[in-house]
Amino acid sequence: MHRLITLSFSHYNEKARWALDRFSVPYDEEPYVPLFCSIAVAVATRGRGGTADRTSSRYSTPVLLMDDGRVLTDSTDIMRFAVGSDDSLFLSEEVESLVDHYGDRLGPYTRVLAYWHALRHPGMIEQLAEDNVSRRQAWLFRRLMPLARTNLKRFLNLTEASRDRAMVRVREEFDAAGARLDQNEYLCGDHFTAADLTFAALASPVLCTTPEEGYGAVLPSRDALDTEGRELVEEMRAHPAGQFALRMYAQERRRVLRGG
Repeated sequence: MHRLITLSFSHYNEKARWALDRFSVPYDEEPYVPLFCSIAVAVATRGRGGTADRTSSRYSTPVLLMDDGRVLTDSTDIMRFAVGSDDSLFLSEEVESLVDHYGDRLGPYTRVLAYWHALRHPGMIEQLAEDNVSRRQAWLFRRLMPLARTNLKRFLNLTEASRDRAMVRVREEFDAAGARLDQNEYLCGDHFTAADLTFAALASPVLCTTPEEGYGAVLPSRDALDTEGRELVEEMRAHPAGQFALRMYAQERRRVLRGG
């Protein structure tokens, strides 16, 4: 059985889960919270980790430990593995380009906004741990929260200026996606592709997509956010691109293409 090491509520991890679920790839998920997920990756890969880039570290998740010994350390690589010989998700170079684009230009900024708002609320990150991982891990995380908070703020460079930049970038990406959707039912034409999956997953932090709507973990409740946070989520959910992402969850997140 493949093992999927995750930062449970991460949108990049949700992208990988969605692809694995869609193509009935059997796996056991090992969910973690910040700090703990990096330790788990280091242990599982014997210190090697993956490849760092401008949006992730060597020990970022998701990591798929395959039953033949191979290790995949990138959400797009995991998606491609899940697809296998089925080319329905990657129909064109345009799709591949958009997948990379959203990974670089949407996901990092929705993450900044999510952590900016979550860390402003005492107890919110700790509640996410309670909702998503084991009681023991959540208990340990609560006691290490001061360290986790410091590391998250430093790694993500969480400042008012970075929040403002992130908001501009997210609105730009939503507007660009909305313009595409004026012409087609999906981002790259008339069929669901990896671009649609990637956009919907990586938009989720600013939509607070719920498990009932299809998200594979628990994100903060809209009701738990302050006025600024709620207004952000309401704006993004009302946007045509936000409506599209929620529609993709409703129509495609639980769709299974292969028997498993």
